[in-house]
Amino acid sequence: MTDASIPAAVSLRQLEKYYGGYHALRSIDLDIAPRQRVVICGPSGSGKSTLIRCMNMLEAPDAGEVLIEGVRINRLSRDAAAALRAVGMVFQQFNLFPHKTVLENCTLAPVLVGGVAVEDAEARAMSYLDKVRIADQASKYPGQLSGGQQQRVAIARALAMEPRILLFDEPTSALDPEMIKEVLDVMTALAGEGRTMVCVTHEMGFAREAADRILFMDQGQIVEDARPSDFFAAPKSERAQTFLEQILSH
Repeated sequence: MTDASIPAAVSLRQLEKYYGGYHALRSIDLDIAPRQRVVICGPSGSGKSTLIRCMNMLEAPDAGEVLIEGVRINRLSRDAAAALRAVGMVFQQFNLFPHKTVLENCTLAPVLVGGVAVEDAEARAMSYLDKVRIADQASKYPGQLSGGQQQRVAIARALAMEPRILLFDEPTSALDPEMIKEVLDVMTALAGEGRTMVCVTHEMGFAREAADRILFMDQGQIVEDARPSDFFAAPKSERAQTFLEQILSH
């Protein structure tokens, strides 16, 4: 999937994850190319969120390797810490600081972690807030915003660290139906900008429009790895066929 001279944006090698006796991830091997847009889907409990959270070490695998741009990150080192800065994440819950304004939420990490000057961080944050169409709310607090607005701020906050790889873990699942489209519209626009994007989602319309690769998971394994056109037209496994029938009938 990748040019041999260019390391994959994300590589997983023989990844295993257990929660007690529950085998959450089973021998996962995966390479995601730079600039690729990948959607991970599958039934609840299939390992999707565990997989994406292993990509930035929010979950530590029990065996195997995680590499970001060729650097192994599941072993503590200065190189691993630097590699992880290439990765941004947007969560199901917005996780904004309630006592800080929208602008402050977006400047905190660039200033404290990235060492960016406050004025530069504010200018950068405003440009990304503008990109997600919420710059006019910069002086408000999260509690004054709708769920969809808060999630767009969370996306701007992730972008403010200027990651080359952006992970989304079910970013619309906590939103009311009328707010989902505004977040998916922003994500679809971002998908055209050349970052590596990995998204766990049940939003199959977004997957069809924005992704160039679909991973279907079940029981801790990647069961299918296909282009969206092939996956939606002719899923190979019975499990994927059943999943699509159920989710597209709603």
